[in-house]
Amino acid sequence: MWEFEGETLMINNGVIMDYTVYSIGLGPGDPELITLKAKRILEQSDVIVVPQSSNNGRSVARDIVKNYIDVSKIYMYFFPMNNDKLELTDRYNILAQNIKSMIDEGKKVSYVTMGDPTIFSTSNYITKSLKAIDVSVRHISGISSITAASCILGLPLSIKGGSFGIYEMPQDPDIAVELINRHESAVFMKVNKKLPYLLTAIKKAKPDSAHMVRRIGLPDQAVFDLLTTQPSIESAYLSVAIIKKCH
Repeated sequence: MWEFEGETLMINNGVIMDYTVYSIGLGPGDPELITLKAKRILEQSDVIVVPQSSNNGRSVARDIVKNYIDVSKIYMYFFPMNNDKLELTDRYNILAQNIKSMIDEGKKVSYVTMGDPTIFSTSNYITKSLKAIDVSVRHISGISSITAASCILGLPLSIKGGSFGIYEMPQDPDIAVELINRHESAVFMKVNKKLPYLLTAIKKAKPDSAHMVRRIGLPDQAVFDLLTTQPSIESAYLSVAIIKKCH
C-alpha cells in the first residue's frame, strides 16, 4: 500500500489491491522546484510513467525525475504532438490499461507532468481514461509555470481588488485584446507558433508591460520584453506570456 490510504481497493485473485495512482506535478523545469511530497511519492513508486512528445528521446520531465530516482523505474510513453483527438484518446486508453496491468502485478505506479497536473496538462486526459477503468487518481500539485514566470519577472499577478486570467493563446488577436483589457494581468500559455497573434494584440491593446518567459528553470531560460522586442517564433516554445494593464 501507499503511505496514503488508497481510494479504490479491489480483490484480485484473493489479494486486496490498491487501485490508486498518483499524478505528480514536476514544476516548470528547475529540478529544485518540486515539492517534498512529490519527491517522497516518486521514491515510493515502483514505476514512474513519463510522457514523451518527441521521437528523439528527449524529455524535460525525465531529466527532472532522474534527479530523484533510479532511471530503471522510468516508463517512457509517447504522445504525438498533434490535435488528432482519436489518436490521442487511443494512446491515453492504452496507457491506462498498461498502468492497471502494472498495478495487477503489485507495483506502485505514478505518472508525472510538467507544471501542475490540473493546468493544461496531459494528466487530465490520462486521469479520465484511468477513472473509466476504475483506477483512482490522486493529484500532487506542482509549481506552475504561471507563478514561476511571475516570480522571475518580479511582477505580481494580482493585488487586492484586482484579477488575473489564464488562457490558451487564441488565434484571433482581437480576442486576445479583449482578454488583456479584462484583467489586471492576462496570462497566455501555449503561445508557440501563435506568437505573431500575441504581438499584434499587444500593439492594439497598448498594455503597461508585456513579457514572455521561455523554458523556465532550464539552462537556456530567457525573458523577452514584448513591448520593445519581437522574438522569433522558435523562442516561444515552452513559454508563458504575462501582459499587465492598469485599470
